[in-house]
Amino acid sequence: MDKPNLSKQFRFHIGLVALSSLALGAVFQLILSVGGFWQGFIAASLLIFLCGVAMYLLWRAAGAQQAIAWMMLAAFLLRLILSVFLAWGLPRFGYEEPPQQAGFVFFDAFRREGQAWMLAQSGDSLLRAFSDEFGTDQYGGMLTSSAAIYRTFSRDAFRPGLVAIVAAGAFSLSLPFLVTMLGKRFGIKIALWAGWILALYPEGVLLGASQMREGFYILFISMLLWSAGHWVAKEKLNLAYLVGSIATVGLLVFSYRVAISAFGFILIWIWFEWTFTKKHQAWRIIRWGGLAVIAVVVLVGLQGWLVEAARWDTLQTYRASGRIQFHLEGLVNWLRSPLIWAYGIIQPFFPAAVTHPAPWIWRIIAIFRAFGWYLMLPLLVYAFLRVWKLPSSANKQFLGIAIIFIWMWIGISSIRAGGGQWDNPRYRAIFLPVMAALGGWGIVYARETKDRWFARMLLIEGIFLGFFTQWYISRYYHMFARLKLEVMILVILILSAVVILMGWLYDRKRPPWNLTEGDEST
Repeated sequence: MDKPNLSKQFRFHIGLVALSSLALGAVFQLILSVGGFWQGFIAASLLIFLCGVAMYLLWRAAGAQQAIAWMMLAAFLLRLILSVFLAWGLPRFGYEEPPQQAGFVFFDAFRREGQAWMLAQSGDSLLRAFSDEFGTDQYGGMLTSSAAIYRTFSRDAFRPGLVAIVAAGAFSLSLPFLVTMLGKRFGIKIALWAGWILALYPEGVLLGASQMREGFYILFISMLLWSAGHWVAKEKLNLAYLVGSIATVGLLVFSYRVAISAFGFILIWIWFEWTFTKKHQAWRIIRWGGLAVIAVVVLVGLQGWLVEAARWDTLQTYRASGRIQFHLEGLVNWLRSPLIWAYGIIQPFFPAAVTHPAPWIWRIIAIFRAFGWYLMLPLLVYAFLRVWKLPSSANKQFLGIAIIFIWMWIGISSIRAGGGQWDNPRYRAIFLPVMAALGGWGIVYARETKDRWFARMLLIEGIFLGFFTQWYISRYYHMFARLKLEVMILVILILSAVVILMGWLYDRKRPPWNLTEGDEST
């Protein structure tokens, strides 16, 4: 009786996906109204259906947990709705610029999709996308994918929204891989927190709703994490090799640089896992010595590129912002790049997003992105401070490697993209699965241990945001008195020091609980 019931349930679910796809496809074409109605309706409905079936089958294969189903559904629908809203709203409420009038948030996507449409119409081989002829995609993978979608599903009209549907589906497929891998290793609480962070993180939502590569990066990186987790545990090795191979090919096609970074993280993790089982003291020296050698080789190999990138992006940031020019001119040369680097880490800057005059649609986008980063940033700082408190374990090895890697990646993103509002956060979000894992662990750890320092860290962030919000309000709207920037920073540092000192004194009188206790999964 089980098999017929299962078959009946399967048919019901697929039928539900089909009906939902038809409804969403109709809404998609009615709102965007590009080309013929029936061609657009069929194309959108079919792509949504294919994404829905892929999500359903992967969900079933991952164990059919209800929480993962809700995550995937929320992630996909949120990105789908946002993609339609932006394509409809930007031409009406955005700036009078070609990308926005065409419904694109990202200029890179605007240029690449235009070339993909030309390639799709040309009748030439799609492999031309991998030649030097196309400068909008130096790797060729995303350009080829977009051109294939247009040629297969939208020959009559340019419908970039179809590519956004596939990007949203790719992003949503990453969730079962990350959640099941973390659930097996750390427990369900951390896994679910990480899954919801991945599903709802604003920068990830915006990228997954756009015609950008990052949604595919995140899927492939999540697949690699899942494969490596099973390889380490010596479970389902054949499937792990298959999934890992697919992810490897995907990353190499979309960006070999991201692939090298992802492989580096995975290989270091596997190296630490293997040497951790060796209890002799010499292996500890070999373990960390190997990491030091890799770090030196990477830094030496990237030194020239990083220096040139830092110079160029410092110049771009300098030119783009009169305020930055004003403050940089008073500094010696060797301090300018570090200031841009620090400025890049806090981007997108929440006080500026809240107060900067702009069309309402762009203010919402800016606040949405900045709000997400200022929720994520304290979690990453907290994880960096607390991971080392854990007793020695394989989980500590993974978390330690992850926190070192992600802060290096944040630093490289800030150097490579300077203090920019767009490229820097976009590069940073490529490794969102790793950030989500650290964020989920930090939330559960703080809750399990009732760690007072997490609240104090949020208070310090609140002091920083409060002063800068007032400063920007006075700058843009000439309300209230405004402190000099240097004086304000000094006041913020003093108040932050007071919070730290008072917290330390309080803990001396009322010793905190053992911060190495709590959920065993941590």
